[in-house]
Amino acid sequence: GRSGKVFLAYHTILSDYRAIKVVPGTMTDYETFRKEALFLKHLRHPGIPLVYDVVEGSFISENYFILVEEYLEGESIFESVKKRGKYSVKTTVELGIQICRIIQFMNTAENPILYLDLQPKNLLVCDKMVKLIDFDHAQYASEVEDFGERYGTVGFAAPEQFKGEPLDCRTDVYAIGALLYFMCRGRIPGRIPEFGEDAKFRELDRIIRGCMAEQKDDRYATAQ
Repeated sequence: GRSGKVFLAYHTILSDYRAIKVVPGTMTDYETFRKEALFLKHLRHPGIPLVYDVVEGSFISENYFILVEEYLEGESIFESVKKRGKYSVKTTVELGIQICRIIQFMNTAENPILYLDLQPKNLLVCDKMVKLIDFDHAQYASEVEDFGERYGTVGFAAPEQFKGEPLDCRTDVYAIGALLYFMCRGRIPGRIPEFGEDAKFRELDRIIRGCMAEQKDDRYATAQ
């Protein structure tokens, strides 16, 4: 990729695979990758890839950052919907609950973290288990205002991300609603999502509306 290389490694003693990400210090995204690695190093949750080791040093006269993490075999929600179409309400709810638990865990960590780019390409389904990847936009809630505008992905990012307004856990809640809409409808929601009258969607649509309200005060207060 544009930031470096990823190697598939086999741990001969543990008989297990690892993903090894190597980013040279000359890359423009070096500091972003470094920050992502340090986030992952301190987060322990079934829905977040395990980090086994982080190494920063100089090799062959160039600085490198190396991240050894859990190797994931799965398919992104985006690819899954693209190939096979929308999910059933049941599957949407089952995956949605897992997503809520991951985000709640991050938002209520000892030093709360906002993910800020929750979208279907950043979620892998590995044997029915959701894994959250790509922490490029993530930021500590206490520091988020110090890093300027953070836009996220169009269709999933909350309105305040484009208005330069304060961000908090309700910003991630908005994206949860957009994800639920995408999974059960098979399309990205517009600024004002379109809802039908199908009874099987009624309760889920009520939840989606509660997530995707334009004003933060009108949304669910937390992912929980």
